[in-house]
Order: sequence, then structure tokens, then C-alpha cells
Amino acid sequence: MAACAPGDTTPEPRTASGLQSLTIADFRNIESACLDFSSGLNLITGANAAGKTSLLEAIYCLGRAHSFRASDADHLIRDGQPAWRLVGRIGLAEGHSLPVGIERHPGKYRIHLEGKPVSRLSDLAGRLPVHIMSGDTATILNGGPRYRRQTLDWALFHVEHGYREAWQRYARTLRQRNAALRSQVAADQVCAWDGELVDAAGFVDRLRCHYLEDLAPHLQAELGVLLPGIELELRYRSGWAQDKTLALVLEQSLERDRAQGYTHAGPHRADFLLRVNEQPVSICFSRGQQKATVLAFLLAQVKLQHAQAATQGVFLLDDLASEMDTEHQARIIAALAECQAQVFVTAIDPQAINADHWPVDKRFHVEHGALREVVQ
Repeated sequence: MAACAPGDTTPEPRTASGLQSLTIADFRNIESACLDFSSGLNLITGANAAGKTSLLEAIYCLGRAHSFRASDADHLIRDGQPAWRLVGRIGLAEGHSLPVGIERHPGKYRIHLEGKPVSRLSDLAGRLPVHIMSGDTATILNGGPRYRRQTLDWALFHVEHGYREAWQRYARTLRQRNAALRSQVAADQVCAWDGELVDAAGFVDRLRCHYLEDLAPHLQAELGVLLPGIELELRYRSGWAQDKTLALVLEQSLERDRAQGYTHAGPHRADFLLRVNEQPVSICFSRGQQKATVLAFLLAQVKLQHAQAATQGVFLLDDLASEMDTEHQARIIAALAECQAQVFVTAIDPQAINADHWPVDKRFHVEHGALREVVQ
């Protein structure tokens, strides 16, 4: 799908890409559910603690094989049950669909793609790009460098076919160097890994820099819609001093690395910052403005994916009405409508969501973990 120009009021016809259906068993407080979704806007309503966010979490897990709410996937198993299971069908741009299944027993995943078992969670990368914006989860603004690196890496998995291999090569070499550091082997045995590490790091770093350069104009365009008049700076930090080569930094920090048992410099320490007037957005913006900035960033990622003919993204918006006024809600829904993204929005009161630009395609209601489609 081509990228959407800001302000274009004539969206392209929506394709059947995105998450077409999902079957859930023993996930959080959801005993069982079998749901078919719209490729447009899906509104999920219900009281607090009914299970609205659990549905979003299940969709997120299908795309990333981990939760945005819990670090241990075992905690997602419904009380008294041996495992949770998710089976979804993902619509692809070519017109066919891809069945995906994930089952989690304590300490162990079982994953199937098109009926075939896969052994690595990373094999899910690129199948269903999922973007989450939730008031009670870490974001690109305040989640810390590790969260932002994961956000960047996940995006690159979808737009750069060689990135996953490059990152895995770097991570594998880094593990080997760190193992040598912890084992207190001779310095030359540690340095034997430096050449490979520097080469892999350079490739990862270049792809990240190019991605953020390509993302910047999309980000500013989206911000111009959601927060008019704001000029945002996107600044990347590679993970080592930019006035030195990584090879020199590794050489100079060798004794420190040996003393502490790990490598201090490299792409695994990278970060990026969003700033306005030289101040972090997390400091100078209100909570509502921060949410709008996060969504502008996510929208920009999806627009870039579209422009590069990558897989379409799915948006999960948990409690959109919280800490965001109706004007910003309307701008967000309008921007998502222009992009023809698949969206899942939760709300206690369905009237709180201003969807004038995009009539709700499907509505679901959750009560005590039981999900049902509401016929309109």
C-alpha cells in the first residue's frame, strides 16, 4: 500500500491485510473466544478489569510472542490451567492469509507458522507488525534506552530484510566477547572478537541511521497534524563516542570491560531521543501531548512501512480517552483513517471515542473475560 499524504481525504480502498481472526484459550481472564475482525476500526468496550486490555495483549503476543504488560509469559496463563493458546489468521497484501499459532506452557513456547513448527521467536518478526499505545506501559519517551532500541530494531525487522541477520550476527559476537571477558582470559583472546564485532556493528549502525533519516520527515508530517506548530528533533546516539571509531573505543575501554565482565560500547548501548527546543519531550510536554507524540511516531513508522512496501501495521490503542482531549482523539482517528490501518481501540464508554472520520466497522463487548461481537 502506498504511503498516505497528510491531509489526503481520499484513502485508497482497504485491503484485507492485518489480523483477520483470533481464537483465544486460557489467556489472562479469557477462558475462550473466537473472533473475526474488521480490517479497519475495531472498538472494544467494557467495564474496568473486564478483559479489554487482555484482548489487546493477546493480539500483541501473537505478533511479538511476549507481553507489553508482563515480563514473564507464564503469568498470562489463566488460573488453574496448564497453558494459554492463541491461533490467528493474518491477511497478507498478496491476497492470501497466514495461519499463526502460539502456545505457552510454563517455561516453554510452541509456535507454528502455516502449520509448521518454528524454533525461534524471531521467526515471527515481520509477520504481524504490532504497535501499542497504552497509558500504563513504557513508551518511546520514558521507557528507557533498552525500550527505544527494541522499538527501533522491531521496526527495522519489517523494512530491512537484511537487518535481522545483521543484528543476530552482532549479538552472537557480542555474547562471545562478553563470555571471554567474564572468563578472565588473556587480553589478546578478548580482542580476537573485536574485528568481527566492529564489522557487524557498522552494518547495524548504518541501517539504524538510514532508517531514522527516512523516518524523520514522516514523523514531522504526522506531528504537524496531531500537534500543529511543533518542531521535533529526532537525535540518534550510536552507543559510543562519535569522535572515535568503535575499534578505538573498544581498545581504550578494554581494561574496564575486563574488570566488569561486559562490553560497554556498541550498538547494544544505542539510543534515540525526541526533543523540542533542546528539551526532552517527556519533560516539556503534557501527558496528552506526549501521547500524541508517541502516536505520531508510530504513525510515521507505519507510513514508512507503506512507502517501502513492507507489511502493514496493526494499532492497539488502550483507553484512548484517558488523558487526551476530544480534539486530539479526533486528530488521531482521522490520521489512522487516512492510512487505512487496522486499529483496535478500548473504551469504557463507546461514546467517548470520536470516530466521525471513521465509522466503527466492528464492535466487541467484554464482561468478566467473556467476549462477544455486538451487532450494529
